[in-house]
Amino acid sequence: MYSFNAANDWQMGVGAVLVLLLTVAVVSDARTRRIPNVLVLVTLLAGILFHALGPQGGAGGLFSSEPGALGGWRALAGALTGFLMFLPLYGLRVLGAGDVKLLAAVGSFAGPAAFVNLALFVLLAGGLLALAKMAVARNARLVLQNTLASLGQMLPGSAGTFDARSQTAWRMPYAVAVAAGVMAYGFWTVNGHPPILNF
Repeated sequence: MYSFNAANDWQMGVGAVLVLLLTVAVVSDARTRRIPNVLVLVTLLAGILFHALGPQGGAGGLFSSEPGALGGWRALAGALTGFLMFLPLYGLRVLGAGDVKLLAAVGSFAGPAAFVNLALFVLLAGGLLALAKMAVARNARLVLQNTLASLGQMLPGSAGTFDARSQTAWRMPYAVAVAAGVMAYGFWTVNGHPPILNF
């Protein structure tokens, strides 16, 4: 039976676990430029288990003003959504494999519909952090050249060989953007704002 109080407690507890796991990812990414696979796996399994075992029954998930578990299968669908949405950025060498796997693991906490909205906040956070770093480092020209080179690779018949991992102006630990986007989206939804994209 669904209890709003139990669902609120569930939301606070699960949200705290997600913030803790993202904090570990940020520290690891900032220090080593890597996100350990074991951390990704723990995050993925935690999201699935929290949704499989939490209070269910007409609830809207972790990122909802009416919280509650979505069920294990929808958590797994959220992970798949996260993986598929960000996989092209790995193909373009914009994100590392660890970043994509972390986003998939976050998808298990969010569920498929919420993850699409959460992804917008992550991308916005990444863009703002990149602009801030660009302003501090005063390397806007190099960033623009790299962006155009990266986009140029997508054109048919392009012989471009731009590699963001070796030719970057500055490699931001993207776990920072993931954590900032997740927290921003969490505040957005918990304070009663509707999702930007409704499904």
